[in-house]
Amino acid sequence: MPQQSYTYEDLLAIQSIIREAASHSLAVYYTCSNADFKSDGSIVTEADLAMQQALTVALAERYPEVRMLGEEDSEEEQNRVIQSDQDFWCLDPVDGTTNFHATMPLFSVSLGLVSAGEIVLGIVYDPNRDEFFGAIRQQGFWINGDSVKRPRQPEKLGRCIAFIDFKRLDDAMSTSLVLDTPYKSQRNIGTCALEWAWLAAGRANLLLHGSESIWDYAAGVLLNQEAGGLSATFDAEPVFKQTLQSRSVIAASTPELFDQWTTRVRSTT
Repeated sequence: MPQQSYTYEDLLAIQSIIREAASHSLAVYYTCSNADFKSDGSIVTEADLAMQQALTVALAERYPEVRMLGEEDSEEEQNRVIQSDQDFWCLDPVDGTTNFHATMPLFSVSLGLVSAGEIVLGIVYDPNRDEFFGAIRQQGFWINGDSVKRPRQPEKLGRCIAFIDFKRLDDAMSTSLVLDTPYKSQRNIGTCALEWAWLAAGRANLLLHGSESIWDYAAGVLLNQEAGGLSATFDAEPVFKQTLQSRSVIAASTPELFDQWTTRVRSTT
């Protein structure tokens, strides 16, 4: 049965568990990882496997009733977890594995907690900056455990920084955004979870992605929501869905920007 509630104390405890696991798993392989290719063409390193194993064990000790849905699990095991009615963790042990393998300091750990079909707790950890972005449903958003006053957000798209993954957009949408750019500047840093976290923190203002897996967006959707932002798919559905099928994403740091951004993006579909 789903647990009734998770608290700020849970958030702090889970952050400590993640930091401890990262110090023994990620640090060991950074600058010296070996990579294998998965069936979808993405890579997996020893760090991905070690981090997932360390968190699976440590979280099970504190929360024995919560199952683990990890990116590096088999599809058969992932389906068993996602189809169950138990609370489960949704983990990307190294989001930005290609960056990690290349020793580019842009990667993160993403952990969401799903209960009764909703994301109730989310954490994105940036080990290079030792920053934790955390949220609990209907309770708030924190950075390193502290409440956050975000920088003032722009009112118009033309003053925004946008995270856009052009590789996963169709040609018509990409061409429209390039030839008639509605934002001030565009970025893609190679880690979906950290883009969500920085969006929530107000360090960027818009996000657009054609295909994210549940472990890419589970924590981030809640971070942005609790920080005051909004998100939806290209088809105007909630981004979070308890499924292994990938989801499109339109997101913004404020409701006003979200309305402008969705109108602009959907005009190209």
